[in-house]
Amino acid sequence: MTTPPAVPVLRCRLAFPAGPGSGVEKGIAFTRLALADWFPGVDRRAVWEAVLVTAELLANAATHAGGPLTLDLYRIPENRVGIAVSDTSTDRPQLQPLSPHTPGGHGLRIVDRLARAWGSSPTTTGGKTVWAEYDLAPPARGGG
Repeated sequence: MTTPPAVPVLRCRLAFPAGPGSGVEKGIAFTRLALADWFPGVDRRAVWEAVLVTAELLANAATHAGGPLTLDLYRIPENRVGIAVSDTSTDRPQLQPLSPHTPGGHGLRIVDRLARAWGSSPTTTGGKTVWAEYDLAPPARGGG
């Protein structure tokens, strides 16, 4: 897949200023607020995982692409959220082989493992957008 697969119901965007600083922390806080507003009462672990996916996409943009330009969040029907991070690099992300000798390089594997789907697409301005779709399940109800 090269584009986000679902049509959003709600959307919000955070633009990052040009220059030094990755904006990862700001993007994480922005994501937490949006998810709390859009999905009240959803399982905290699911929210934590969606924030982790966002953090990994932002960190990859900061580390490999000169920093993120925008973070877009989409509320998708059926308790799903779309996460899209745009940057100026045309290099498409690829899963790297796992190595016990390398401490880094596992961020995209985390995204691949947690996200329902992910991919990237070129932007009209010459960069790319890396996106992921994540399921936010309602909290489990105990019997009895």
